[in-house]
Amino acid sequence: MVNQHPFENSHYKLLRNVVNQIGDIDHWMPESVSIGIPYIMTGDFDSTNSIKYDTAKKISNDDYIKLSKRIKPEYGDIIFARYASVGAVRFIDTIRPFLVSYSCAIIKPYNSVMGKYLYYYLQSAEIQKQIEIAINAGTQKNVGLNSLSNFLIYVPDEDSIDKIVEILSDTDCLISSLQKLIEKKKAIKQGAMQELLTSKKCLPGFSVEWSQASFGDLFDFLPTNAFTRDQMTDTGTIQNVHYGDILTKYGACLDMAKTDVPYLLESVSVRKYSESSYVREGDVIIADTAEDSTAGKCAELVNVHGKVLSGQHTMLCRPKVTFAPKFLGYYMNAECFHNQMLPFITGIKVSSISKANISTLVLKYPTLVEEQQAIAQVFSDMDDEIAQLEKKLAKYQQIKQGMMQELLTGRIRLVDADGKEQPKPQAVQEKQLQTSHNQYFDDAVMIAGIVNAFYSEKYPLGRKKVQKLLYLVRRKEQADISAFHKKAAGPYADEVRYKGGEPIAQKNKYIQVKRSEKGSRFEKGVQMQQAMAYLQEWGKQADIDWLVSQFQYTSVNELELLATVDMAICDLWREGKEISVASIKDLIRSNKEWRDKLKKAYFKDADIQRAIKHCQELFPDKEG
Repeated sequence: MVNQHPFENSHYKLLRNVVNQIGDIDHWMPESVSIGIPYIMTGDFDSTNSIKYDTAKKISNDDYIKLSKRIKPEYGDIIFARYASVGAVRFIDTIRPFLVSYSCAIIKPYNSVMGKYLYYYLQSAEIQKQIEIAINAGTQKNVGLNSLSNFLIYVPDEDSIDKIVEILSDTDCLISSLQKLIEKKKAIKQGAMQELLTSKKCLPGFSVEWSQASFGDLFDFLPTNAFTRDQMTDTGTIQNVHYGDILTKYGACLDMAKTDVPYLLESVSVRKYSESSYVREGDVIIADTAEDSTAGKCAELVNVHGKVLSGQHTMLCRPKVTFAPKFLGYYMNAECFHNQMLPFITGIKVSSISKANISTLVLKYPTLVEEQQAIAQVFSDMDDEIAQLEKKLAKYQQIKQGMMQELLTGRIRLVDADGKEQPKPQAVQEKQLQTSHNQYFDDAVMIAGIVNAFYSEKYPLGRKKVQKLLYLVRRKEQADISAFHKKAAGPYADEVRYKGGEPIAQKNKYIQVKRSEKGSRFEKGVQMQQAMAYLQEWGKQADIDWLVSQFQYTSVNELELLATVDMAICDLWREGKEISVASIKDLIRSNKEWRDKLKKAYFKDADIQRAIKHCQELFPDKEG
């Protein structure tokens, strides 16, 4: 008889008792190679649940085989950071081969749903408390495998787990979409800055009329101070702009009316500073020191109404000529200007740039102040849009934390003792953000996007083509493709047709499906624009654009060939087998519903070889 842990009960279980295995790879460091298999460390963890596979260290296939004998990460597993960023977790949603350093533990759940539940639970406040207790103090704080195995996990019934995972996954989906949209908006802004601030492109109504002068000719340097953080407070009469805040907190334009800028303690003497030493509207403050090449980052001051001084490790620069408000802030933080600084930035541990070197830099700017103002307005509007999205993101992240606190502790039960779904409490209803935003609804919106992009009266759009395009876009996103099966016309997802994306898209009138003797034809519905709005909001229009760029003129037969070969490649990768025409034909031949594909004219050896190459080009460094 196995003795039960004293703290285990009907709801709380030890982690080791709800998973198949917990372990780590052998504790030796493999050599790096230029081309190989990703070797992931905690530094490769990206935002949310992503991992930077492409930039991670690479190891040889031989080392991969040696190190993975005991345990290796696979789809549905969880990575738990034992060192460095202790407690950081990632759910593995890819089938590509990789290894994770012994700084992390690999947790193998019984199934992917339980894995997703544990992924969320291991981020909860309950686990953070246990981590604090379990941490081994030393040169490097860490959590041992035994301690991790003994973490207590709240485990509700299976139906509740399913619904908790669904709710939190929906929330994650929305958060991830917002993050992608924010990154896209930032990239658009960077591109616009590169064009508008280098005269490569002019705004409508303006011609190319630019002036050029050295920084020293355009600016005066004014006195700054060396007051430290311990001489500052939250309230007072004189504000002080610190270089650290310019580097990490403030944007290109520091709005004094909207930003919390620290004050100097009343006991600090500022007698030696004349009126001209105080910051004025339109002044630029440069951070002359940083820990990296960000030295030289600056902020233009706007809405200055009180007394403000320029602080430690800064340069206070006052324009001698008139510039439009906010123009200098955007221009001097743009890549085209900052690149001039790079040769002059010195230091190893601490980087810095001098006034003398700053003075030699050249400014190229529109002669007309009106054009400067128009350019600044473009970037200001972009910043406002990004700020609103970031505010929305922060709100949803906060909501998610609240949901986790309620759902992962049993405070809110979604299923009663008989397995019947309970009405969701109002708090959960409000926090669910968008109840329909799950994989089925994602598919519905994506199908609408496909129909909108590919429909034409001349070339009818059928279900077979829609299914293949949906499969390929999932592969591009590295999303779950388990719904697609090896049907005769496969990869084909019955759930998409009968209970998922297709019926939802029809019900919401995003699309309409007309049937004829030749089969089903997909056309635009009266509510198509609503679906397009979702695509934009979630940042998924780029996926539709990718499909169009790759497959706008691709035949249905070619899509079937490509998707089939790709699915075969994925299977072969999972099994560790060689990718070749012969191995793919063997796999196709081994499946009863697929074997007739090899009789088709477009499944010749040369076609399969061409498809292999195409898949490798479409999905580089991805599974398959």
